Amino acid sequence: MVTDLLEEAGEVAAAVKGLEGFKPPDKPKTKEMLATELSDLLYIIFVLAEHYGINLEESFLQTVNDYILRFIS
Repeated sequence: MVTDLLEEAGEVAAAVKGLEGFKPPDKPKTKEMLATELSDLLYIIFVLAEHYGINLEESFLQTVNDYILRFIS
């Protein structure tokens, strides 16, 4: 699962690089392509969290709270 996650992260990076004009791709990248790659990455993250019994919503809300506290301090 982790290798799938890394593969999807690489595809997200390639889509962003293409949209930003770095390393011109063979096929132009679109926001729709980026949305698909982000969705693929998110799916793998959900599968990994489920596999380890992690409450991803709870963890995410804690992370957001931590960032909020960090930036208002």
